[in-house]
Amino acid sequence: MRFVFSRVMQSGFATGFRVAVILSVCLGFVALTAAAADDPRRTPIVIAIEKVAPAVANISTEQIVTYRSFDPRWGNRYRPFDDFFEEFFRPYRLRQERKEMPLGSGVIIDEEGYIVTNEHVVHRASNLKVRLADESVHDAELISSDADNDLAIIKITTPKKFAAVKMGTSKDLMVGETVIAIGNPFGYGNSVTTGVLSAKKRDIVIPSEHGNVEYKDLLQTDALINPGNSGGPLINIHGELIGINTAIRGDAQGIGFAIPVDKVKERLAALFNFQKISKVWLGLEVDSRAASTEGLVIARVAPRSPAAAAGLATGDLITHVDGHKVAGELDYAKQMLKKDAGDTVSLTVVRAGRPLTCHVRLEKVEALAQQLAKDKLGLTLQNLSPDQAYQRRILIREGALLVTAVDSGGPAGGMRRDDIILSVLSYRVRNLDELGALLSQVEQDKVVDIIFVRGQDRWRATVRVR
Repeated sequence: MRFVFSRVMQSGFATGFRVAVILSVCLGFVALTAAAADDPRRTPIVIAIEKVAPAVANISTEQIVTYRSFDPRWGNRYRPFDDFFEEFFRPYRLRQERKEMPLGSGVIIDEEGYIVTNEHVVHRASNLKVRLADESVHDAELISSDADNDLAIIKITTPKKFAAVKMGTSKDLMVGETVIAIGNPFGYGNSVTTGVLSAKKRDIVIPSEHGNVEYKDLLQTDALINPGNSGGPLINIHGELIGINTAIRGDAQGIGFAIPVDKVKERLAALFNFQKISKVWLGLEVDSRAASTEGLVIARVAPRSPAAAAGLATGDLITHVDGHKVAGELDYAKQMLKKDAGDTVSLTVVRAGRPLTCHVRLEKVEALAQQLAKDKLGLTLQNLSPDQAYQRRILIREGALLVTAVDSGGPAGGMRRDDIILSVLSYRVRNLDELGALLSQVEQDKVVDIIFVRGQDRWRATVRVR
């Protein structure tokens, strides 16, 4: 009897369980059907675009365009005689008007209006304008650029909070997964194309007016990337930034490339280098590898620096700048970018478990940049303007540094007089002040790369500073 009872109880439980499962499945199906019936067009792609669109920036420049307006009183004339009539009768009137010239795209990465884009989008631009999805137009300024990696940071000058994109990662990307490109192709703002991730770690070479530019470890996609999409976001199905659209294969369709977001994040610290941008000297370095959600660890304090004078020490954990919480290098750099030489900044640090506030008076980057170049590199340098470079048959769009003397026994003893230095430590150096800002942070025995031009060729020197 016990056996029969046991079977009956088991059978009843199983039957009840099956009924419960069937009911759950049916109810779930009904719920899904009802949700889909609400708006079946609102796919995951649509949702992802809705998340990111407010952070997409259409970048343009405002230019004054002068053109000839024909005076209708003169009627129509045969074109070959235009010059004759222009010379003697002036039937044309010169007019000027401001025109917005589309340049490319970008994406807001911070609520204060910082935008990441391609360097080639903004390198010749002035009077930058940014148009957002809500049709608002804002002035913007160039903060920093990195020609070697084709990245730049601009900032909206309007003092308000902006929608920012959520940063994803490019480490776990899957070939074949859906990707979405948003940008400003041909001036058509916030245009969307979709496709798949075609490949990872692509290396390409693109010819430019300054020679061939090599891009490494790019993402490849078949989402259409047209002229004007450059600098815009490539996102995944979750609406997360996974890349910055940067190039297309001109002789083929469906082959576009983007800079992986992890590389973008890696370069942000360099792009937000306040000591290079604002030309102020603090005299400390933070260790990004030791960074935590609680702050930034001070890796080094330069002797006789403003930081040393204020009592800061290696190992201190920076938690606040002027009362603003610091969660990472971006927070730290944003606050420091607001400062000028002569300003005082309050740094709250944790030392041995106790909070401590130090007041640091910022100084101008050492005026003795020449001395730093001699001491650390063994080079004597002078500023070189684009016009001066052109006289040497070198085309550069910004300034550079001319080597005027070399200590043959120094760290850069292999360089020669008349070499033209373009970058140090992957930073574009346009004058001695910028070089001084860099060298003031470089520790003894650190290995640095120097990109320079000799004759008509570009060279790279690896130097251990002394």
